[in-house]
Amino acid sequence: MSPLNIVDESIYCTNTTCSHSTTEIPLIQKKIPILVNFNETILSKDALLATGGESLIPRSGNKYDTIKRIFWGSDGKTKRNLAQFLETLPKQPGKKPTVLIIGGGAVGNGAAGMYDAKDINILSFDIYASSNTDFIADGHSLPIADNSIDGIWIQAVLEHVMYPQRVVAEIYRVLKPGGIVYAETPFQQHVHEGPYDFTRFTESGHRLLFKDFKLLDSGFLTGIGTVLLWNVRYAAWGLTRSKKAAIVIAMAFGWIRFFDHLVPDSFNVDTASGVYFLGRKDPNHKFSDKDIVAHYKGFQRK
Repeated sequence: MSPLNIVDESIYCTNTTCSHSTTEIPLIQKKIPILVNFNETILSKDALLATGGESLIPRSGNKYDTIKRIFWGSDGKTKRNLAQFLETLPKQPGKKPTVLIIGGGAVGNGAAGMYDAKDINILSFDIYASSNTDFIADGHSLPIADNSIDGIWIQAVLEHVMYPQRVVAEIYRVLKPGGIVYAETPFQQHVHEGPYDFTRFTESGHRLLFKDFKLLDSGFLTGIGTVLLWNVRYAAWGLTRSKKAAIVIAMAFGWIRFFDHLVPDSFNVDTASGVYFLGRKDPNHKFSDKDIVAHYKGFQRK
């Protein structure tokens, strides 16, 4: 990866072998650079430019957050994990750590506190333009130098990439030694974002995905009660053919999610709606495929 050069509001690549060393890098909304390797992506340069970087999926933003909290539960675990993430970030005297947010086009549930933190620098990107994105890129090929980032936050993204292992390898590449990564990924959730939803992970599978990282913390976000409520909503949607009717019906069964608190963690981890992982890039860390069995059994003892 080569540094960029800004000349009279135009951006160029400093690598003379790059096509953008003489041709400026295209901008969305005159300020958001498109830093996509179009030889290794399903994204279309023409479509990005034609739509102004518009999202491929309609998004409602955060206007329904209050309703979601009342009927679908809080984002307390993510907030707790965010506090742990910020506390664990490697810090150097007189220098703010840089946090890369992958899939940062919208603020993730429970992640708003990241943007309130005064002692970090945030670099955010997505495959579409928004008020939160600094650039447009594809996570399979990060336009970032090796060993240059202190922390990475990737929330509800890995189910939407075609090759999660490649994205995680890129995360490992750009993190500094000692840098940390936090990921949240669905386990038992229905398809969302339609044609751009590909993968689910058990807690063990998620740990195995990040096997090159030293484990700091992992677990489930919400358990069997939340999964049941999702099923009620989607069953109602299928029967009524109405998304609004399904939401109203699901509201009547909102109490089901409290089952999350009535069953042990060892049960919820196997029935979770979503799972999380917090890990550190440690060149001395070793984790073999056989170690995943002991990792699973560790949860069953809790």
